[in-house]
Amino acid sequence: MRLLLDELDSLLEKPFDVFEEGFVTVRAAERNFQLIVDLASDCNTHILTELGKRTPDSYRQSFTELEKANVLPKELAGILAESARLRNILVHEYDFEEDYKRFYDSAKKFSPAYREYMSVISAFLEK
Repeated sequence: MRLLLDELDSLLEKPFDVFEEGFVTVRAAERNFQLIVDLASDCNTHILTELGKRTPDSYRQSFTELEKANVLPKELAGILAESARLRNILVHEYDFEEDYKRFYDSAKKFSPAYREYMSVISAFLEK
C-alpha cells in the first residue's frame, strides 16, 4: 500500500494541466487509487473477522465497521468510507464522465487519509 501511495502521490504532484494531458498518468493514478482502496478493504475484512465480526458487504462498510469496532477513529473512517465511493465510480465508470479534475482533487484529499490509515492499523496490529 505504501508503494502504491508513493506512486500515486508522485503522479498527483504534477500540476493538473500536466496531469490531465498524460493518458498513462491518469490511468496509472486511477488504478493505484483503486488498488489502495481494495487493499485497505481486504485488511479491514481480515481484522473484522479476527475480531469475530461479520464480513462487510461493501468497501464503504468495511471502514464504518472498523470504526464501530474501535479500530479507526470516526473522522478517519468517514473519510475512508467516502473514498470507497470514488473507487466504485472509477471501477464501474459511472458518474464521472472522464472528469479528471474531480478525480485529481479527490485523490489528493484521500491520499493523506490512507497514510494515516496505515499508521492506525499498524499500531492496532502491534497491540
